[in-house]
Amino acid sequence: MASSLARFARRLRSIAAGAIVTMLLVTATARISPAADPAAAVRDLASDPDFRVRATAAFYLGKAHPGGARDALVRALSDVHPSVRTAAAAALGTLGDAAALPGLEKAKGKETSASVKAQMQSSIDALKKGAAAVQGARVVVRLGSMRNNTTLRGDALGVVLGVAVRTRAAAVPGLVVTEDEAVMREAVLRKIPVVMLDGTVMGLTEGRDKGNVTYRAQVEFTVSRDQSLRGLLRGAATSYDSLKALGDHARIAALQNDAVDGAVQSALKDADTGIARAVK
Repeated sequence: MASSLARFARRLRSIAAGAIVTMLLVTATARISPAADPAAAVRDLASDPDFRVRATAAFYLGKAHPGGARDALVRALSDVHPSVRTAAAAALGTLGDAAALPGLEKAKGKETSASVKAQMQSSIDALKKGAAAVQGARVVVRLGSMRNNTTLRGDALGVVLGVAVRTRAAAVPGLVVTEDEAVMREAVLRKIPVVMLDGTVMGLTEGRDKGNVTYRAQVEFTVSRDQSLRGLLRGAATSYDSLKALGDHARIAALQNDAVDGAVQSALKDADTGIARAVK
């Protein structure tokens, strides 16, 4: 009986200790939660005595990207605590404003912590990549979903469509095709229109023509901006091979891929003007 009571007492002490730890964690979490508004976050980053609050404010500003965030984060690169300097550097990379590059470069030159310096370099690289990618761009195209609405090859044909549109759209003058968040943030900062391009293989039909097997592909792309449909691009193409290809799965797959690629090329032949009209 005494043994049972002892075990019960130990269990109560364990539960009580767990409750205290939980309460402390909740209190600490509440203390270092992001500021409720950008102005408060800027103040916290500049002057709060708790480095955890300053670091949390830096991450918040990077994600919320309010006015004045860049200057506040650049100033925080000289914070006394390495965690805050790391957070500020990471937040500048998330913010995506290439105008922060001089501040990052200067801070990196003075930085003594290897880990902080590594984060600064990572953000520098990301910002330079974004700035270089949009150089000369008239429109930035973000690729959305690539679907296969046919009964052939399942998701594989959607992958083929995605590869084809990346290759073909990237060759259109003035278009920058990307899925990189840093590039899109830089485009927004430079007021370059960003559109979403979603594609679908609408049809892929087998046929015969003068002793050849044929595949005709039809594709459609929707052009949207700010979640509003702005235009449609459609294309079709036919590929050919000899009837002997019917016994070779690899040749048939290549034939289907060629048809999809040709249809994408057809859809994008006037993409420069079509997409330009969509962003007006």
